[in-house]
Amino acid sequence: MRNASKAVLLCLMLTMSVGCGKKGGGSSSAVEDTTAAASTAQTETSAVTTSKVTTTKKTTATTVTTVTTTVPEASSSVTETTAATVTTEPASNKVNAADAGCAEAAAAFYQAYLDHDAEKVYGMFADSEREGYNEVVRNELGGKDPKEVFRRAALIKAIGASMDNIGEIMDFYADGDDDTWTFMIPEGELTEVDAEQLAEFNKSLGTAFTKAYTCQYMFYKNETNDKSFTGNSSAFVELNGKWYLSYSSVMGTDLINFMDFE
Repeated sequence: MRNASKAVLLCLMLTMSVGCGKKGGGSSSAVEDTTAAASTAQTETSAVTTSKVTTTKKTTATTVTTVTTTVPEASSSVTETTAATVTTEPASNKVNAADAGCAEAAAAFYQAYLDHDAEKVYGMFADSEREGYNEVVRNELGGKDPKEVFRRAALIKAIGASMDNIGEIMDFYADGDDDTWTFMIPEGELTEVDAEQLAEFNKSLGTAFTKAYTCQYMFYKNETNDKSFTGNSSAFVELNGKWYLSYSSVMGTDLINFMDFE
């Protein structure tokens, strides 16, 4: 893909303020560039209340923390779970109790990265957003069919490559293969998108989402040696009472770097 076209894709659909050009911290940075981020992460996370899920690097677990409810763990393989309920008052930018499903979706997304479950991430996309995105970027693909470029297998491969990238950074900060890794979403980082921005987003894609939240910053932390680094930013959208991972947001901030356009 031409550089100009790639730049368009990187910035496309980011009216939800995930941040054009922000590549999700550690998820899209070289290992050698993450030392400063890790130091910052440790400083910042010590000063905030966080939602925290603990798992070994390759453990499958579904324990999540929501705004008002901690979902019981579904697998006994979780090494340790420590959860802190996110305070919703009085700040208006924090996830409201009625939108606890958004917090669950965010936790499921980052848990899937710890579990290296690309299929699960793919299953979190809304079909209507994927289809809308395909049409919007059609002219940037040099005549290629977007349905082919962004086919299921290609997307899962890109998600897997993104997860591999996170894994390599974890390896850099790990003391051994059995280190315990967690993800942390600082309190207030799930920020609601205002109605005007959401309306523009829907208009651009032909979608009908009723709510949306962004997550600008999150951290992966090694509980074994207390090292951490910033992870991949994201956004979540609601349709008919169900929350989805915003396809265009994660494509623009991370996955575009792992797609094969040749």
